[in-house]
Amino acid sequence: MSIHHRSNLTAWALALALLVPASAQAALVTATGQGADERSALHDAMRAAVEQEVGVYLDSRTKVQNYRTLQDTIYAQSEGYISSYDVLSHETIGGVHRITIRADVDESRISARTATLQQRKAIIGANLEDPRIAVVATDSDGAAYPALENALASALQAQGFSRIIDLDAADDGTRRAFLALASDAAGRKSQLTALLADSPCDYLAVVKVAKDTESLDAVLPGLHKTYVTCTARLVSTATGEITWAGTAQGASSHWYAGAEQEALANAAKTLAPRLARGAFRKAADVQQHIRLMIPQARLGSASEARSQLEALPGVQHAFLRSQTSGIYTIDVDYDGTAADFASMLEQAGYTIAHFEAESVTVDG
Repeated sequence: MSIHHRSNLTAWALALALLVPASAQAALVTATGQGADERSALHDAMRAAVEQEVGVYLDSRTKVQNYRTLQDTIYAQSEGYISSYDVLSHETIGGVHRITIRADVDESRISARTATLQQRKAIIGANLEDPRIAVVATDSDGAAYPALENALASALQAQGFSRIIDLDAADDGTRRAFLALASDAAGRKSQLTALLADSPCDYLAVVKVAKDTESLDAVLPGLHKTYVTCTARLVSTATGEITWAGTAQGASSHWYAGAEQEALANAAKTLAPRLARGAFRKAADVQQHIRLMIPQARLGSASEARSQLEALPGVQHAFLRSQTSGIYTIDVDYDGTAADFASMLEQAGYTIAHFEAESVTVDG
């Protein structure tokens, strides 16, 4: 990462508590600090531990007030966010003390100071440009689970995502196709694109529901006990990249007619906040993964293409994935959104044919 972008990100460091529930336990972190004396080195290690656990960075594009104040407050009181620590090593080289610690960083204390819906919305808007997210939950038979979908959508909205796309209008066949394609979106992108023409979204949250039901119908009709496993993925519809994946289980507490609904609700209690936090982690990362489609003639050989792209401002890495019919497909790590990347390429003299979330196509 360039020095300019690194300094921007460090200056705007925020609390990881934005990503975790208030009930979260302390996180175990190993960090190293140095200073002119033992205490200053220890304080530097504590600050590094808190910063490591923070992990959420913004750059100067973000128009959010009070973040600098929050950052200064948190790091000035680093000891207050550490429940306990062990010194793993302490050495002095050339008069400089170097201490490595293992610390329990109390995320909930940071959360109480920083987590607001307005701040989360600002982060999502700045780094992902308020993406459209669709939610679909289906089992192997194609049955839909609207209550589970609603729980996931509500959790996303509570985390700050405001553009939740309604797929209720899609027929069962389309919903099943969404689910199947999301499992292999990269390999079947053209089919997914066709579906998105009718139900456009930037990210697709898909859940596969597996059920195991025990029944007492032979003795007491209508009484059941249900166990469910919900396997979820958050997929970029532009690139097919899985940005988050998780699994949650749920079971009914006793035998009764509403066993399935209870099992699903219990699974949702675990799955919904995990999905929402996973989506926010994606949004909180300034550096985005962008798929670039560009004529080979514009960049030259593979080595020349990589060198030219990595010389552009904000580009950290460029990975050549394929070359077909004179078109390069390149994955780019960029400090900004696809729109930012497209704008930067235009300023560099390229003609943009098309861009969407995490994907940019350059015209020949």
